Amino acid sequence: MPLSIPLPAGAKIIINGAVIENSGSANISLTVHNKANILRDKDVLTQSEANTPAKEIYHAIQNAYLFESNRGEWETISEALMERFLVAWPASAGIIAHLRELMGEDKLYNALRASRRLIALEAGEPVEAVAHPGEVYAEPKPARFDRHKEIGRIKGKIAELERRIAAIDDN
Repeated sequence: MPLSIPLPAGAKIIINGAVIENSGSANISLTVHNKANILRDKDVLTQSEANTPAKEIYHAIQNAYLFESNRGEWETISEALMERFLVAWPASAGIIAHLRELMGEDKLYNALRASRRLIALEAGEPVEAVAHPGEVYAEPKPARFDRHKEIGRIKGKIAELERRIAAIDDN
């Protein structure tokens, strides 16, 4: 089944490793008639932008997805990065397991999308808000505010930040 992709003026898209840019002044639509690895410019993370452990994982999975000739190398790199991330953030175990499952099934695009949850976890953002293929994000029902739970959650974040600072502090 063909895939039609709108491409606004000046926008770029990567198809099977080739960067394609709409260099005209009008919006266009591309139609892809066969299987291709496609990534829009807004979803591309450059090497210089991969400046955190979670973003390094995203970048490695992205490259495994886009560059078939080096896929194995990038998958090995992403596996090593995920293992390190799991040690630093034990709360990521479920996400990492899901990424490994998707990659094992050769669903690299889905793994790439799911790896955004690691970026959210690392940034202290709600992981549940990051939907990925096969899931629909439903706004959580407002819970009754529990002051003690909120204080505990904040203390946990502070402890995690202190642990991370201590790990990189040379003193």
